[in-house]
Amino acid sequence: MRLRVWVYSTNNDGARSPANCRFVDGLLHRGSLTAVPGVTTSVDQIAEQGIPCFRIHFRLPQVYHLTRVEAIPILVPSACVGTGIYRPTDIFYALLEEIIAWLARVGPKSTLVRLYLQNHGQPRTRDNALDWQQMHNGFTWFISSLRQAYGQFPGLGQISGVYGVIEVAQAMTSSSHVSADYIVTLTLDNKRRMSLFLPRSVAQLPKDWLLDWLEVQNEFSLQV
Repeated sequence: MRLRVWVYSTNNDGARSPANCRFVDGLLHRGSLTAVPGVTTSVDQIAEQGIPCFRIHFRLPQVYHLTRVEAIPILVPSACVGTGIYRPTDIFYALLEEIIAWLARVGPKSTLVRLYLQNHGQPRTRDNALDWQQMHNGFTWFISSLRQAYGQFPGLGQISGVYGVIEVAQAMTSSSHVSADYIVTLTLDNKRRMSLFLPRSVAQLPKDWLLDWLEVQNEFSLQV
């Protein structure tokens, strides 16, 4: 769990340190690559699915090195750099997702590239309709309530919430067979529904990692 602490930490060697935040903000909003004292990221370029990308390496402190992994890369389409399309919080959500995917062996995710392709290179938009906001808030409430509760993730079944009903069910394969993975679905009182995919290997991680995964999927699910 120390790795999770590093992801959230704003200390000098943490992923979200002030130096790293300024560096990421400069890249995303001004296209600037000027390093500042204390920065623990580096940037190079790569192509992913034919899309030129900047690859931001978040260097892990040596105490967190696992299986020779020294840095976690986040891919940002080059066309988005300097435009403000992505926010620093998007980078940190993507970092969290990549680490969980690495731990659960379901990655890499390259989510920012996927969003870029889904939007055909256009700026992302968030659906501001009230029911979409309620779904987003409903998942946020659900995740927060589970963080405060003792014990493990509740598993299969339904849980009633402020905005509707949360259901955890087994996912289906493309051939309509029951999968070992899960689908977490929020159904509002007005019957509007949103589902998040939860790989079994992620569900087997400690609860905080599992809830972080759902939080990230919830955040990115409204940005397509």
